Amino acid sequence: MLLKNCIIDGFVQHILLNKEYIGSVAPKITDAENVIDIGMKIVIPGMIDLHTHIRDLEQSYKEDWLSGSTSAIAGGVTTIFDMPNTIPPTTSLHNLHIKQQAAEKSKVNYGLYAGATPSNIYDVRNMLESRQVAGIKIFLAASSSNEVIEDRITLEEFFKLAKEYDVPILTHCELHSCIRARELQFEDEKFNSIHYHDMIRSRECAYKALQLVLGIASRVKNRLHVLHISTAEEIELIKQYKRNDDFGLTCEVTPHHVFLNDSILALTGNYAKVNPPIRSKKDNEALYEALLDGTIDTVGSDHAPHSLEEKRRQYRKAPSGFPGLETTLPLLISRHLSLKELSLSKIIQLTSTNAASLMNIKKRGKIAPGYYADLTVIDPDSTYTISAEQFATKAKYTPFEGMTVRGKIVKTFVNGKEVEQKGIPVAYD
Repeated sequence: MLLKNCIIDGFVQHILLNKEYIGSVAPKITDAENVIDIGMKIVIPGMIDLHTHIRDLEQSYKEDWLSGSTSAIAGGVTTIFDMPNTIPPTTSLHNLHIKQQAAEKSKVNYGLYAGATPSNIYDVRNMLESRQVAGIKIFLAASSSNEVIEDRITLEEFFKLAKEYDVPILTHCELHSCIRARELQFEDEKFNSIHYHDMIRSRECAYKALQLVLGIASRVKNRLHVLHISTAEEIELIKQYKRNDDFGLTCEVTPHHVFLNDSILALTGNYAKVNPPIRSKKDNEALYEALLDGTIDTVGSDHAPHSLEEKRRQYRKAPSGFPGLETTLPLLISRHLSLKELSLSKIIQLTSTNAASLMNIKKRGKIAPGYYADLTVIDPDSTYTISAEQFATKAKYTPFEGMTVRGKIVKTFVNGKEVEQKGIPVAYD
């Protein structure tokens, strides 16, 4: 198959596909049995989203691998990595096999993580030994059906295990004990509102958790990937450690922490309830600058779908999280097309190249001969309004509702196929 008239890195190129792989990328047209005219639209590597919650199993009413992967395709995402806090959780080899069976429904490629608990280090070792997980996820605070680890000794044991197998530790950095203390201060019913979420799960709780894991990683010298940085203070701390990094420190930001701030809460209510919380405009600016200057390594959606019924409950009973697979790449592309300081090459680094490198994923994340043909086609002249009713995910809500974006994703190729995509487990170098 030949994809002709593709705009790659600003130049017209033609991509020859050899089954699931890219055969060649050249400025001259090559003969092929099947030809698809891309029509001078932008082509980039499909996004590799290292941070999703696909649910399924006992939470399939929220999302399953079929609906979640269909949502990914709509958002130009060709590989998704699923977090372990499912029901049952991915905290043992037995439960890993259960999730792998569910993931066979996926239309996009996928990877899985091992979930750490205070008592399952041997189970995690078994999962790492199987070479079927990409890393170890640790929650330092409760956030939708997960076990919490915040004591230094247990954390250090997992960090040493990660170093032994040369896989990253991925951390949700909010300190549970700090949050619990804040919850006690906000027990009165008058605080039962989304407007206090940022005060309860405070920036101090995020900063303390980050200090803890950075201190351990700098001693153990294991790879550490810090998820969903949300404050300016965390960025400054990350920068300090990166200046003298000798252990492999990387970090992630989400579009909602970059592009949304607390001024949106009056309009969105619990639809914007997420952990860590939406912060301030000052934090938006610091995160965006860190995204541009290379402090941030990856952008993840933190796709976390729930039912509308659940999100419409009172603040304290409403779960945190919202869908992001269909908005993450479009929001970045729109920013690029509107304000050129966020270059397309930077977006590719943040959404595919760096992710593939971080997880040692074989033959994905680039448009080059020998790589899998995971491709996203973007029409830069198309403008549309985000509408959750049009989402492929089961979660028909978003705090980005009504936002106008420029640059529509018009085609997504997974392993060389456009329509009947069939995802496979990623392989590692």
